Amino acid sequence: MKKLLLALLISTTTLSCSKSSSNTSTSISASQVPSPVMSSFNSKYPGASGQIEWEKEDSNTYKVKFFIGSQRWQAIFKADGTFLSEQKI
Repeated sequence: MKKLLLALLISTTTLSCSKSSSNTSTSISASQVPSPVMSSFNSKYPGASGQIEWEKEDSNTYKVKFFIGSQRWQAIFKADGTFLSEQKI
């Protein structure tokens, strides 16, 4: 029984890791973020602070991770600056 549970745990962990590595986002510097996206982000989150990390999700979508106070957030914008979503992480 213990061996079966261990095998299940290992296979679940392996599947979880392989799913997260299939993410196609690419880390980019703030200077690579289109100005409409940066402008929209700065307008929507004037209190954003800490380490602000940008990722290019695909040719038309950008993700940013940042802090508001002590809470970590992420937001997604289209390349034209259109806000798509946000969530606490």
